[in-house]
Parts: sequence; structure tokens; C-alpha cells
Amino acid sequence: MKKIRHGLRAIGRGFAVSFRWLGTWIVKGLRSLRSVRVLLSIAALAAAFGIGILISQIWWSDSADDASSTSQASSPQTGSSTTSDPAATDGDPSPDTSANLPADPGATSGESDSNEEPAAANPPDDADPAPAVPGPDPTPVVVVLDQKPPTYEEALAVAAALAPHTIYPSECNSPLNNPDLMPNAPRAYRSGIHQGVDFQCFTLGRSAVAALDGRVVLAVGNYQDPDSDDRDELLDIAETLRATPPFTLLNLYGNYVVIDHGVFQFLGHVVTVYAHLHEVDPDIRVGERIQAGQRVGEIGNRGTHAAANGDFYVDPHLHWEIHIDNLYLGAGLSAGQTREVYTTLFSEAPR
Repeated sequence: MKKIRHGLRAIGRGFAVSFRWLGTWIVKGLRSLRSVRVLLSIAALAAAFGIGILISQIWWSDSADDASSTSQASSPQTGSSTTSDPAATDGDPSPDTSANLPADPGATSGESDSNEEPAAANPPDDADPAPAVPGPDPTPVVVVLDQKPPTYEEALAVAAALAPHTIYPSECNSPLNNPDLMPNAPRAYRSGIHQGVDFQCFTLGRSAVAALDGRVVLAVGNYQDPDSDDRDELLDIAETLRATPPFTLLNLYGNYVVIDHGVFQFLGHVVTVYAHLHEVDPDIRVGERIQAGQRVGEIGNRGTHAAANGDFYVDPHLHWEIHIDNLYLGAGLSAGQTREVYTTLFSEAPR
């Protein structure tokens, strides 16, 4: 006990000496504060001390965030049903079908397309749709099938093969000696080329008849002619395009009938068109069979400039076309060659 008391007294004396020493230095320091230079030095030290504390706090905060994100990435998800043990699937693991698929489609053929771009990732279902980007006004597009026209010899052979099955589609005047009424004649008013034969009748009451056996695939008998201004607007579009759009051409047909004659061996698919009809025969219905020589309708001028002006008695004529596959017969031929082809086609037909 005596030793403990002596120890406590020694510690008390040590604290007393220390406090006296500290007090002495504090008194000296307070006296030295009278100097302006000392005051500035103390202020600079205090500022440096504060900045140091701020930097250390920022560094410790960043280190704590990095450690937290690393811990979350490496820790397994609780509640997950994924397992690497096949026994965890009740003894019947599903086969991995992805193992049978090549990682790269080009790997199966040994080729790779360096120009192929990776597909863009699909946006989430709740993503907002991309805003519409205004663009220029749409430009009409004319679709032209890429097919090389038959030569004159080939077209002549087709006409000769069809001649035994073909009859004259009209009882009106023959157009064969008038190039302007035949295929390939220019049609400047619509920036196009005539694709058919015009049989001029001059008066109403004449009949158009099927040139071959076939089946009706189109029949328009309730055509309404536009007024002349609307018709001219359509033709202005054709002038701008320097070609007649397909649906503009259909509008110029008026009442018309299309007959599919099927595929002729060694020749191709044969279709005929009967346009500018004043009316379509009531027996003509889509899908019905039709015989060569059967009446299609009354020849008129519907779809023409005169009809747009309300005059249905001016220049009634049958516009008749015959197509082999995707081209009219005689496409690209000269006037003389075209006349020979159609003369051959109708050689056995009564006139």
C-alpha cells in the first residue's frame, strides 16, 4: 500500500510539473502574439490544417464508395435459383440447346463478312419512342420489272405459236397499217409509250370479245371519269416523272377487263387487256371462265380526254393489249417489226 501511495504522489507531482510547463509556454506565446508576423503565421498554419482535414475526408469517402461497389459485385445474389449442380434440378437437368448453335453464323461456312454491322440492341419495352424526324416530301416511285425484251425473231415466233388460238378482239377497223395505233408508238401527253393496239370504231354499239380462252381476273365496270382538271393533274405528275406511273395508267383505262389465259408451253404466261369500254358485259365476273369470241363489253372511250369533258361519243375505240410474262408483245421493236408481229398474230383471224 505504501508503494502505491508513493506512486500516486509521484504521478501527481509529474502532472503538476507538466501543467506548470505548459502554462509557462502558453503565457510566452500569448505575449508573442503582439507581433503581426506571428499572427499571420498562426493564421496560415490554421488554414493549412483545415485544408488537410478536408482533403483527407474526401479521400476516405471515395475509398469507402469503391470498397462498397466491389463488395456488391463480388457477393452472390440472395434468392437466386441458378446452380451449377445438375442434381439441383431434381435429377433431370434441361439440355443446353445453345451448345448446338454456332457462336458466329459465318463460322459454319468458314467465311466472315467484314462489312456486316452488329445488330442494335432492342430498346426496353417501356422506352419512349424515338421522335419523328421531319423529312422531305415523298417522291413517287415507279417500279419497273427487270426483264430483257424478246428479240424480233422471238416475238415473231410467239405470235406464230399463238395465232391458231387467237381471234380478232374487235369488229372495228384494223389498225395494223397505222403505226400510231400500234404498240411502241409515243404517247407524249403522259410521257409514255403505247403498249397496246387501238381498234377504232367511230360509233358506239360495237363489241369487244375475248381473243383467247381464259379466266377473268379483273373487271372494272363502274368507272367514274375525273373532270378534265383532275385528269390534267395526273398527267402533270407523269410529265414530271418522265414516265406514266402504273396506277395512273390504270386510271386512263376507264372501264376495263383483264383475262388470264394461263401459261403456254415454250411461250410463257399470256394475259390480255380490254380498255376504254363503254360498259362491261354483265356476264363478265372475276373468276369466271371465258371462251374465245365471247363478248367482254361495249367499246367506248371511258378514261380518255373526251370522256373527262363529258363527251362519251367522241372517238370510241378498243385499247387491247397482250402480255407475255411481264412485257407486252413487241416491246422495244421498230414500227415495221411490230406490224409484222401483230399481222402474224391475227393471220388466221377473220377481219
